[in-house]
Amino acid sequence: MESTELKFVRCQRDEHLLFHYMMLTRQMTKLADCFTHIIRVSSQISGKHGSAQLDYKGWVAYSQSEIADLLAQTKKLCDILDIDFVETYIMGMKRDTEKREEYLKTHPGDEWI
Repeated sequence: MESTELKFVRCQRDEHLLFHYMMLTRQMTKLADCFTHIIRVSSQISGKHGSAQLDYKGWVAYSQSEIADLLAQTKKLCDILDIDFVETYIMGMKRDTEKREEYLKTHPGDEWI
């Protein structure tokens, strides 16, 4: 009997791309959780540390580790695609500047964040 199974991942490169992309999205979800806690910490009763400031600093530190993991996964994706990571980062900063300029042209007086 002939198999009708669809082979999505066809080679090791594809498997690595998919894996590291899934890891990247996993880290983004964890980062969203950190931000939720950072936003809410001032309205919460102090946690086990007894200080909202300590809770805030802890969530900021956790956010930094998640951002570091995001960067590591992004670097791995660049490597798989044979793209220079630093060049890609610089491109992102330039694109952000271009988007800012375009936004401010179409929304004068608004704030770019």
